[in-house]
Amino acid sequence: MDTKMRLYFIIFILIETLHAQPSWVNNPNMDGYITGVGMSNDQNQVSKRRIATVAARANLAETIKVQLKSYFKMITTTHNATLSTFTESTIEQQANELLVQSFIKDTFQDADGTFYVLMVIKKNI
Repeated sequence: MDTKMRLYFIIFILIETLHAQPSWVNNPNMDGYITGVGMSNDQNQVSKRRIATVAARANLAETIKVQLKSYFKMITTTHNATLSTFTESTIEQQANELLVQSFIKDTFQDADGTFYVLMVIKKNI
């Protein structure tokens, strides 16, 4: 392979590396964080970021609710009780309070224009 071909090959590899999706796009689990990922392929760049952020926050809220429900079910099972409407509203309230402390940890735009947002909350909160 001549020098010119090697240079083209190296440039191609560098460009592909820059466009490679971060691992959190498909597997958002991160030590120390509760995570949510949102995406948008809207044509408008401003709308794309806003839509992806809203979707990430919604995904994060659902993750928090699932974790809280699991926690409350464990407690109620231990005390031979059932999840009540009170517990459900408590879960909703706790999830909303935690979401206030969420922040965007990373963003990524794919080569096809799809915009991704990683929203997180530190677990020690």
